Order: sequence, then structure tokens, then C-alpha cells
Amino acid sequence: MNNPLPEHIAKGSRLVVAVDGPAGAGKGAICRAVAEKFGFSYLDTGSIYRGVALLALQKGVTDDEELGKLAGEMPFEFRRVANEGFRAFLAGKDVSNSLREERVGRKASQVAAVPQVRAALLTFQRRYGGEKNIILDGRDTGTVVWSDADLKVFLTASLEERAKRRALELQGKGETVSFHKIRDMMAERDARDESRTHAPLASATDAHYVDTTLLTLDESIDSVVKLVDKLVGNKPR
Repeated sequence: MNNPLPEHIAKGSRLVVAVDGPAGAGKGAICRAVAEKFGFSYLDTGSIYRGVALLALQKGVTDDEELGKLAGEMPFEFRRVANEGFRAFLAGKDVSNSLREERVGRKASQVAAVPQVRAALLTFQRRYGGEKNIILDGRDTGTVVWSDADLKVFLTASLEERAKRRALELQGKGETVSFHKIRDMMAERDARDESRTHAPLASATDAHYVDTTLLTLDESIDSVVKLVDKLVGNKPR
């Protein structure tokens, strides 16, 4: 990043793990498991844009400046809930399911293009978790948000495998899905994420590259756990 962030949102002494990669690579499940094992804070950075979108829909906000203000003041966090893992909360209310609604997703695409929102959420991500160690997953956490992260991981898998995983996930929810349609949509999203002008999807030059194509979820989790375990073990006492 060209301009250093103010001291009050600097990394400080905490450990920061930044995990990036395309949809379907397993980022969410892996990062949640790692956060639980090591007692880290967890943030799915894509969800915060959906959080702003949900607030905007609830309040009827469309103005760019007002959207930026919403993003800057948004009371959003992930909490670990017994027997349910990490859940998303907005103003103290569990909104994990609401964030996945199609209307919220459409609005999130719009608010993500607003410069004021992106600026506010960059600060939000840097401040999130306070002084607690943290693991974040997204598409530019290791290149833009936390270019000074202690550990950077780029998770990926073949397009075919990622589409298969997504199809199985949706089928498990009782939805009728088309593998070919899912694969084509993922390919389009990959191209869009990799070619966008602002913060494109890319692996940081110093990131650990982990291909999960031939790995089970447990094996994928173990691969990242080993990297974090080494990091934690090397932390000065």
C-alpha cells in the first residue's frame, strides 16, 4: 500500500493470517477451523460487504456518502456459537442467513463498487479483532488489506473441483443444481475477480500456495494448521 495506515490501526504485536483464493477453494471452512483451534478472531471479508448491503436495504440508503458512513459505523462481527461454529452478527442480531439472500448479494455487488465503502471497510478490516490474533479470508487480504500479515496463504483448487464442491453443497440443502451452470458461473467470477482494476484476486508474492484439489477438507485444514502452528511457535514470548 502506498500510504501507511495510522498507528491506531497498525498490526501491533498480534498475529495476522491472511488467506486468499477463488470461490470454492475451501477458505471459509479452513479458516473457521484454524480460528477455532488457535483461538483467533475470524473474519470473512466478503461478508462485510453483504453486511453493508443489508443495512442499506433496511434503511433505504443509496447515496454514496451515506453508504460510506454506514460502512464506517457498521456494528458487524463474527462470534463463535456453541455447536454452530462462527456466525455473523449485525447490531447484536444473527444475520448469517440473511447475508446469503439473493437481494443482499445483488446489493453487495453495487456497494462494493463505491469508493467510500471500500475505504471505510479497509479501515474496518484493519481494526477488526482489536489486539487479538486474527485470521481473515477473502480475495485481497494478503495483497491489499494486510500486506504486512505475518502469514499469507493462497488457497486454490481446479475449476472442476470447486464447481463440484459447490454443487454438492447446494444439493445438500435440497436445491436442484446444474454442475455445468455452476462451473460456468465460477469461471466468469474468476475472470472478473482477476481482471478488476481495484484489488484484483492475486496471490501475494510471499504467500504459501496450497492446492486443495486432491485434498479432503481435513487434509486441507491440516495443511494450513501446520503453517499457523509454526507461526505461533515462533512468536516471541
